[in-house]
Amino acid sequence: MSFRELRSFTEIMRSLGYPRLISMENFRAPNFELVADCLYWLVQRYYPGCDVSDDISTESERVKFLQSVAQIMLTKARMKLNIKKLYSADGFAVKEMLKLASLLYKVRCGRVEADGKVGTGYTGRGHDVER
Repeated sequence: MSFRELRSFTEIMRSLGYPRLISMENFRAPNFELVADCLYWLVQRYYPGCDVSDDISTESERVKFLQSVAQIMLTKARMKLNIKKLYSADGFAVKEMLKLASLLYKVRCGRVEADGKVGTGYTGRGHDVER
């Protein structure tokens, strides 16, 4: 966990339109409710048709929630999330959530190429500009 990663995550979430304010101090101590809320919002933003239960009242329901989020992200985005780090709900969870948040941010700012890479859409050729 670094200051830069925390700052990047909070700025990306703000630019994506996350409804709550996230302070960098929120992740100094474990805060599973905030991690679960961020994950639920990010997954709904990435794949609106998924049905993820947001009930995290018991330990087993928290594990089921994290497993379902990780499974969705693995199948839909081919992104592997470390469930143990997410369950810790501290700065190490920010590293994992930053993967998904930065993917959404790159897609929002640029466009996704055919091979899956995120680019700006600029080809560098002047002759393909429509007039």
